[in-house]
Amino acid sequence: MIFRVGIDCGGTFTDGISVDEEGRMLTAKEASTPKDLTVGVRNTLLSLARSNTLSLKEFLNNTAILIHGTTVGTNTILTRSGAKTGLIATAGYRDCIEFRRIPKSDMFNWRMPCPKPLVPRYLRVEVEERLDWRGHVKTPLNEDSVRKAVAHLKKEGVESIAVSLLFSFLNPSHERRIAEIIQEDFPEAHVSLSSTVWPAISEFERTSTTAIDAYIAPGVQNYISVLHDWLKKEGFRGEFLLMQSNGGVGSWNVAVERAATLAVSGPAAAPSAALTIGRLHEKDNLMSVDMGGTSFDFLIIDKGRILTKTESVISDVSFALPSIDVDTLGAGGGSIAWFDVTNTLRVGPRSAGASPGPACYGNGGEEATVTDANVVLGYISPDFFLGGAIPLKKGLAERAIKTKVADRLGISTMQAAAAIYKIINSCMADSASSAFAKRGYDPRDFTLCVAGAAGPAHGLRLMQELGIKRVLIPKLAPVYCAFGMTASDLKHDHTRFYYVQGQALDLEHVRKLYREMEAEGKKTLEREGVPEERRRLVRSMDLRYFGQFREVEVELPGGPITKDTIDAGVAAFHVRHGEMYGYSDKTYPIEFMNFKLSAIGTLPSAELKRIGQGSKDASGALKGEREAFFEETGGLIKTRVYDGELLLAGNLLEGPCIVEEKTTTIVIPPGFIMRVDEYGNYITDGSI
Repeated sequence: MIFRVGIDCGGTFTDGISVDEEGRMLTAKEASTPKDLTVGVRNTLLSLARSNTLSLKEFLNNTAILIHGTTVGTNTILTRSGAKTGLIATAGYRDCIEFRRIPKSDMFNWRMPCPKPLVPRYLRVEVEERLDWRGHVKTPLNEDSVRKAVAHLKKEGVESIAVSLLFSFLNPSHERRIAEIIQEDFPEAHVSLSSTVWPAISEFERTSTTAIDAYIAPGVQNYISVLHDWLKKEGFRGEFLLMQSNGGVGSWNVAVERAATLAVSGPAAAPSAALTIGRLHEKDNLMSVDMGGTSFDFLIIDKGRILTKTESVISDVSFALPSIDVDTLGAGGGSIAWFDVTNTLRVGPRSAGASPGPACYGNGGEEATVTDANVVLGYISPDFFLGGAIPLKKGLAERAIKTKVADRLGISTMQAAAAIYKIINSCMADSASSAFAKRGYDPRDFTLCVAGAAGPAHGLRLMQELGIKRVLIPKLAPVYCAFGMTASDLKHDHTRFYYVQGQALDLEHVRKLYREMEAEGKKTLEREGVPEERRRLVRSMDLRYFGQFREVEVELPGGPITKDTIDAGVAAFHVRHGEMYGYSDKTYPIEFMNFKLSAIGTLPSAELKRIGQGSKDASGALKGEREAFFEETGGLIKTRVYDGELLLAGNLLEGPCIVEEKTTTIVIPPGFIMRVDEYGNYITDGSI
């Protein structure tokens, strides 16, 4: 038996999924281990091996592809625990990462401190050189100044060096020579060149992204190398792939060379999972939400097109590489209820995390969390959390909610739990609504795909608040991103800056840029062992109207690059601009900014396995009843509880009821009805 495995390392749990040749999928969920993330990964793989009745060595020896999404890059930035990093810049420009576009996000708030850059000023050094805006050498590189700069950084004990020179994206020769000098004088230091990391205009964003790459690279490379060596030792001989920020995967030895591509690895597989589930019901307008133990991630898929962006902020640090356009809110099962200075009850973003976790875990946590509220409300069974693997203590949940919330408000423990539940739902709905509005979309045109271990307990309430008409809850919701990894392709992005106005475009120069990028893309895919028949090169370009500051990316048709090819891209730009901003003007002058190419290596897709067919009657899966609180009833009511593993295709579930899957709970309020599809997913068009 040959397996494909996905491992998603989250803030609270590490999720795993294995898919065999017959489409049989088994899942695992183990606590994440912040001090050493590899432990959580190893525990999850061991759990998957046991589920497949194999030893770890047998399981890994029969695994053809292992895809891993990791938060190690993000966590390194969040906790400021990366390598001691130096920056080499053009004379006069070492402070651009501190000046930023504006000094801070709220420039009129004098109480708000300016964000601290990843590289402190004493580790930012300048060298004598200068290129002009065409990439021509204006001042030759002074190698003595470079050697002095390197000597200073070596004396200060830096582990990694970022090199970002003016206009190096047009001419990388000076940066490459500096890298050679660093290799000669300071070979133990890691080096990140802006002309390699992100060769595009925007001096601040390019420098900041290069600093991120240098800052996280040693830690990321060490983590991946340790994990790879352990896998090899335990018998793994297949392909080890890493989930990248752009929604594609890359082989481990290629991806770690550009550590910044893993900076937002965690939620990047969600779009692939949402598309796979949505297409089963011919839905490609999707809003994917993933509520785990720590965060709530949401993103939009427009007519099957996964939205990406090149402007992100990770803990006040600007990041410019292509990444999935995902918004994150501090809202999960571990989110803590608290009171602000006005004595108003709030929930999140602070989380109890994996340790100590919610009060009901019994690990010393004393704060009232969303999970505690769900236990008190009767939604989560204390005896069946994670299939019974972690027995919960309802009494501790009640005590935390009473002492931290109910007593302060002068209400009952049940009312306080209901308030926590309602507030977290409203917070998530408000953030999701804002995500729609700022992108110019109407939520009523979308199907809501609800995932994450905590998401299905809140999904139908989000549907109500957003006014969305249809909800899909995947059978694999608890391991959503891990499943999405098994449906992702290899993907590597390349960019060339070329600014030109309208009719002045030099078509031959565009062809030259694409030849360069295609050669790089093919070389990378060849290095990853992708046969030619599974290679795909997708061209795109960034355009804007004259005088604008934001570009719109549009895809170009395949085939030879001709005037008709460019004209088709320009026409697509006008259409897309109209969709995004409500207007377009085909007569207004345009500007070309960047030309891009994605080198894609398609991987065999994992087929979902159908479940048994049944009737509308779901009584065969009924486990029993328990009391649960619903706003519509104003109190506790006897509620049917179903075993998700026993449900059949075609079964109808009429609220109020609860479905218990091994690692998640689906709450169906009064007035709703859900149907089980042929793959075990849950779908509803709203109220009865």
